[in-house]
Order: sequence, then structure tokens, then C-alpha cells
Amino acid sequence: KETMKYASYLPLVALLALPACAGQTSTGTQAQGPAMAQEEVPLTNLPVKHAARPTVAAITTADLMTRLYIFADDSMGGRPAGSIYNDKGTAYIESEVRRLGLKPAGDNGTYFQSAHLFTRGLDSAGSSLVVDGKTYAAGVDFIVGSIPNQVIQLTSAPVIYGGYSLDTANILPAAQVAGKILMLGPTIPGFKQPTSQAEFNTLVNSHGYLEYQKMIQAAAGTMSVGSAAAFVPARLANIFHPKGWNATRVALKADKPSPMAITVSAGLAETILGAAPAAAVKGTVGKTVAVNVKFKDTPVPGRNVVATLEGEMKNEYIIIGAHNDHVPPSARAVEHDSLRALNSISRPGGAESQYKAPTPEQWVRINAMKDSLRALHGGARMDSINNGADDDGSGSMAVLEIAESFAKASAKPKRSIIFIWHVGEELGMFGSNYFTDYPTVPREQIVGALNVDMIGRGDAKDAPGLGGPQYLQLLGSRRLSTEYGTLVEQVIKDTNSGFVVDYQYDANGHPQQFYCRSDHWAYARYGIPVTFFSTGGHQDYHMLTDEPQYIDYRHYARVAQLIHDVADRVANLDHKLVVDGEKGDPYRSCKQ
Repeated sequence: KETMKYASYLPLVALLALPACAGQTSTGTQAQGPAMAQEEVPLTNLPVKHAARPTVAAITTADLMTRLYIFADDSMGGRPAGSIYNDKGTAYIESEVRRLGLKPAGDNGTYFQSAHLFTRGLDSAGSSLVVDGKTYAAGVDFIVGSIPNQVIQLTSAPVIYGGYSLDTANILPAAQVAGKILMLGPTIPGFKQPTSQAEFNTLVNSHGYLEYQKMIQAAAGTMSVGSAAAFVPARLANIFHPKGWNATRVALKADKPSPMAITVSAGLAETILGAAPAAAVKGTVGKTVAVNVKFKDTPVPGRNVVATLEGEMKNEYIIIGAHNDHVPPSARAVEHDSLRALNSISRPGGAESQYKAPTPEQWVRINAMKDSLRALHGGARMDSINNGADDDGSGSMAVLEIAESFAKASAKPKRSIIFIWHVGEELGMFGSNYFTDYPTVPREQIVGALNVDMIGRGDAKDAPGLGGPQYLQLLGSRRLSTEYGTLVEQVIKDTNSGFVVDYQYDANGHPQQFYCRSDHWAYARYGIPVTFFSTGGHQDYHMLTDEPQYIDYRHYARVAQLIHDVADRVANLDHKLVVDGEKGDPYRSCKQ
């Protein structure tokens, strides 16, 4: 799932001051040995590497292991959208669907649909800021704090100082800042960043914050004062989608350019104000500046893989999809087993939970786990690759395994099935939104969809009090079609799969917003009934430790089989799923 914007990756403190061999990623074969006495880190005794085997028509644990160890290997580099590694991951999927004889359903008779991703970077040579006739350089004296969706046109206006960023006391009236560039210093001292969606919602809905936003919106542009650390090349580019959705789409179609938002060095801020920002008074009007910011766009890799199994009714389709991307490698290598031991105590939800400093007693447990894991693996192993085995290697490889099962079956389903692997879910569902905006089949012929994201875990450690062999999360199954939700439950019953469904994350207003954080929303916004299948989060979510060796393959295979069976039931219905939920506007924001 797309990471919540408030989640942060905190330092790993003393555990990571470990023996040399930095920069290496995990290699070799895991030594076999007894399970640990401690239960905080569940061990499956699976290897770090696994030899591939030929796959078969049935959905099996052996097939899923073969596929996932290939797809989530270090050589895939985490498959981040915009990288050659994503191309490498999608090339593997394409080779498999081609081998299975599925029909290409991408662009121009291929299995690929380009999502047209690109990086938008600051054009340093073509951008400038002028004060008192002196020209200051982009990338040196100023940068763009948030790269917009359109080019910022020439802005010439006086600068007014508005105090610290996020200071909601004594806010300047909108009339006072109108027509001026609002300069804001660093974040107000003592400001506490939100650590949960509830805290974030409280902040942005507070009276002070709303008035603060009115001040910003009244200005001709904003100018933040940045530290030296802000002026690094990585801050000068971002990945964008030229036909993005919601706010992005609106901004790209707007006639007006994006408001100016730049970051200036402390020295340039002092030149403009005539005093250091820390010593300036709110409302101080500085010099007039002329800003001309330009950008340059560079295409980057990013593609959906789309393949079709034609049924008897060729012009009606069921979608089975997952996302093919994960997140980039970490900037520095850390010791894998130390991180896993630490997170089992201090961050049990991975990136979804806030880091909590261990107590002295917990450090004893963490170090014992670390030592046991190192002994099991033959020593410390450094790692920097976010492999994304569960997120969403598990979904992607399940869809591939399901595709093989359908392709090799003696009887084809009534309706055609589109198997799709979306790119850019981690960036904001770019691939799924692109496909539903520009589908390769008529949108009205898509009668239902299944989204598969993170189905490789779900034991008692991952879902305390609920997890186990029968654990399953469903989202959206009844939001657009009551019949669909009933059908899924009936398939669970008819197949004697024994799954116990956890619907808590589908509740309206749930703070973790899972309904709005994966690719199913792209279909739901167009009124296409869709069910999201998952086994939920865990300590390895968006962590270096999300690797194939920690997947529960028996549970994984059973969930994949259920998804196959649900898709088969929908594909063979004698009628289309009855849509009795609100379709709404496809360009609206998602509401949990």
C-alpha cells in the first residue's frame, strides 16, 4: 500500500554500529538450524536464496516460492517506479505471460502499457532570482521546495516576512500579504510532527492552521528559508505523471501556473530582508525580487503489464491486479538481522507504526534475538535493498500464479479475464489510475475487479489477537455491490477454505485509510465493483527486511487459491454484478 505521508524512518541507533562489510546485500544460503527460543521474531527456516523450479497448473507453495524469490531478489533492486529495476521486474512478468500464451492487452499489440512517468527537475541554467540587479543562481542560492505540475512564470514582487513555518499565532491578515511573496523561516521551535492520521487530521482542521493557510493562499508565492542540507541534488527532482489524477490532474489542466514556492539560503534571505530571519519581525517588508523558474522533464521507466485470457464472452472483462513496484534502495546499508530484531519490539507495524525507543529490558531481548538470527545466518549481513516481497511481490506473483492456473485449465471462463500489474502504486496509484483513465478495453465492459496487495503474511504476530492460518482482510467488497460482498463470503463457505474475514479496515473513516491507499480505488472511482484482498501489515512493511524468507507460503497459497475461485465465480455468473452503491465523480478525492 502507498505509505502514509506522516510515516517516518527513524535512526536505528546503537544496533547498527556493527562489523565492517557495509554496502553488501544479503547473499548466500541461510544455514539450517533450530528455531529460536524467543517468539518475537517468527522464523520459518527458509533460505535467503532459493533455486527456481518449473511451475505447474495448480496454485502451489512451490510455485509461489519460485516466483517470489525471483521477483523479490536483490537483483531486482526493489523494482521502484522510474528505475531500470522496475523494467527488469516487469520484463520477468511479461516473459511469463507470453510463455503462458495470454493475449497482449497493452500498447500497440504488446503486453506493456506505458504510464508515461517522468522526472521534473529544476532547470538550473534557465532559472534565476534577481535582487537589486544582482542575479542569484538556482541550485546554489535557491531551489524549488516543492516541484509543481506546471512551470512557474516570472514573479516580481516585494517580500514580506511571515515568521516561522507553521506558526499559527498572530497570523498576518490576508490583505497584508496579498500581492507579496511570503517568506517563512524554519518550522516553529517545539512544533510536534503528527505521528498518526488522527493527529494529522486534528492539525489540518484546527482554526489556527486554516487561518495560516488563508495567509499563504493570499500571497503571490512563498519563500522558505532552508538549511544547507536542503541544497542537495536529490531535492531538485521528483517523479510525476503527466496525466495524474485528482489534484494533479486539475493542476495540469489549469490555465494559471502553479503558485511560486521556492526555498532560499539563509544568506539570501538576510539580503532580501535586511536582517537575519530569526531577528526579523512579522510583517517586515523586504526588497522586491524577480523570480523566473523553469523545469525540464525527463521520461523514466514505468509501465503496466496487461494480458488477457479470452473467455466465451470476449467483450466482458474481469480484472485481477496487483502492483509491480516497491520503493528504492536505502541510502545506506544496515545490518539486516539487527533491524528485524529491533522492529519486532520497537516498530511492530514497520513503517506504519511510530518508532518507540526500547527500554533496558527490551534491549536485552532485542540483542538476544539479534544474536540468534546472526547465528542462524552465519554472521552479520548488511542490506540496502527494499525487496518488497510481501508489498507487493506477494500480490504480483499470486496474480501470475492465478493466470497460469486459468491459462492451463481445460475449460475457459465465460467472461474474459484481464491480468494487470500496475506500476507506481507506491507513488500514488499512478499505473492503476492511468489504466482506468485510459483503459485498453472499453471501460464499460469491465464488470468487476480484484485487487491483490500484501497476501503473504497474517500470522498471530502480524495481527495480534486475530492472525492465523484463516486470517484475511477484505476492503470494498460491498461498497459498490452488495452482491459482490455476499459472493465472496459464499465462495469462502463453498470451498471450505475456512477464512475468517477481518473487515475492520474497511470501516468508514478508519484512521489508517487503507481503502484509499491501494489500486482498487482507481476502479471504484469509476463505479467498477472491486474487492481488495490482503493479509495486512507487519514489522517488515516498507522495511529492508520484507524478503521472501519471511513469507508464510501455505497461507499465501490458500489466499491465492481463494482469489482464483472468487474470480472464477464472478467470471461465470449468468449476469453482471449488480451495482447498488454510489458511483460518484471519478475525479473526486477518495473517502475512507
